[in-house]
Amino acid sequence: MRRCLFALGLCILTHAALAAYTATSPHGADLSGHWRMNVALSDDAEHLLQKRLADDRKRRDALMRRARADGELFIPPDPDDDSPEAPGPREPRAEPARPSPRELRFKRRDDELRQMLGISSTLDIKQSGMILDFQSQVDARRFEAGVRSQVSMPQGELADSNVGWDGDWFVIERKARGGPRVVEKYRWLKKSDQLESLISWGGESPLSGIKVHRVYDRIAGTIAPPDLAQGPVK
Repeated sequence: MRRCLFALGLCILTHAALAAYTATSPHGADLSGHWRMNVALSDDAEHLLQKRLADDRKRRDALMRRARADGELFIPPDPDDDSPEAPGPREPRAEPARPSPRELRFKRRDDELRQMLGISSTLDIKQSGMILDFQSQVDARRFEAGVRSQVSMPQGELADSNVGWDGDWFVIERKARGGPRVVEKYRWLKKSDQLESLISWGGESPLSGIKVHRVYDRIAGTIAPPDLAQGPVK
């Protein structure tokens, strides 16, 4: 009898873990529209990102200085490192005509993190049945509600994707085994005719612990296409 109860409980838990979001909103919610972020009602994602990057750099520099002082590690100075902590005297050098490899590497990282946080003042959504197209200043994405699949995360990890409706919320949930987890949620606020969004990062990610709440106002006209100079965005 105990074995039967255990097996039944395991089946229930497994079913709950695999439950997908629905393909349509039970209340017929429609997110379609051209939206502009209401700065006064929204979190400053750029500020949160810069604070995280500054904190990470301070921790990294402190660990490197401690390792050098203890003789545990020798790391030759980076010729592109202009920080005050960089050891040894420096010869003055001419301003480079183009960004250094280090500067380009950091720019790519920052652009990638901005994309991951959806840092954009505008958002365009087209909803047709179960298909929703999202276009911002940093990416263009298409989702099919009620579908579970595997996708590549911005930093290359393979993640399980679960997309669909949870009541009035349209949810985009992605989880990489041993890696990052992200949940995005969007809903239309009928009373004010605004769009509300939530994004939360967890797991093994440089953005882990960051949560961003935004409110968008409906605007007329069209939204400029995203800058896809770095290649198509998934």
